[in-house]
Amino acid sequence: MSMKCFKLEQWGQPGVYTTAPRPTPGVNDVLVRVKAVGLCLSDVHMMHSQPGSDPYASVLEPGFILGHETAGVVEELGANVTDLKKGESVVVHHVQHCGHCEYCERGLEMHCTYYKRGDILVTRGSGQDGGLAEFVVVPRDELVSVGNDDPVRYAPLTDAGITAYSACMKFIPRLRPGDFAVVIGIGGLGSYGVQFIKMMSAARVIAVDTIPRRLEFAQKELGADFVVAAGPDAAEKIKAITEGRGVDGLVDFAGVDQTMRLAADVVRPRGFISVPGMGGGSVTLGWNKMATTAEFALSLGSSRKEMREVCQLAREGRLRIDMDKFSWDQIPEAYEKLEKGELSGRAVILVD
Repeated sequence: MSMKCFKLEQWGQPGVYTTAPRPTPGVNDVLVRVKAVGLCLSDVHMMHSQPGSDPYASVLEPGFILGHETAGVVEELGANVTDLKKGESVVVHHVQHCGHCEYCERGLEMHCTYYKRGDILVTRGSGQDGGLAEFVVVPRDELVSVGNDDPVRYAPLTDAGITAYSACMKFIPRLRPGDFAVVIGIGGLGSYGVQFIKMMSAARVIAVDTIPRRLEFAQKELGADFVVAAGPDAAEKIKAITEGRGVDGLVDFAGVDQTMRLAADVVRPRGFISVPGMGGGSVTLGWNKMATTAEFALSLGSSRKEMREVCQLAREGRLRIDMDKFSWDQIPEAYEKLEKGELSGRAVILVD
């Protein structure tokens, strides 16, 4: 039996509609009927990747189903899965893990040595078949149940939400009243970053972006305390807002040369820079190039624990989830709008 799907067949080429065999669950797996899939800019980066180029085409083989933000309902249970029922809503943790390496034992599945390839992970939708299909098979321990809730609203959380959460939680516990935190890039991930910092700390948030409407949205709708237009004078504006002290936490969802340099220029001693953005940028760090004792980390992926926590915040109604919904036959159009920055929320494909 076959199913419809949307694949990346060749590097440097757009994804294509095609079919694939309907997967069969093993004894510890769940067959999920996909209801919604969020689209990510990393999908676009993969489709534009030339053969052999970093970070994707140098370590992954094409020919996989796209889509790593997946939510749906239980269609079929493996023989050993007894705590879920057919029709129950579930969200898929796209980060796969072996369960027995050093990092998995420590609850750091995003660093699983078995699935690591270069600087990235082989995940559903990136190297292995993802969610842009009618069905996907997932090990039980890579699912989180959301009961009878509509799974559609959870699709953007499975990467955009939890990647932002993981990146911000690297410094949120360190923030104190009176501190400043910067969020660079108020797009599909940055909008969650602003929310998490405001929700879970007493820090004052400075939102940075190149698009005026995103800055307005960050301040009026998400609660950012200050906004700064990205540009050559952004560092001076941030230093003025902080009265010269600099910022205590910063998350860069762009990850290009300019934003990483901005981060290093404004962080203060003992501050923390978290960079989940995979824009291909780099920055020179060293004496007089970043505050002494400040920390810098490239943030990769998330854990199942973090996914459960983000889903719980959503179930309690504490998280704003903005979506631009598209039908199955609008996948290319949705990717085009995503690439052009024309979306107001996360692009979500309804699979019906």
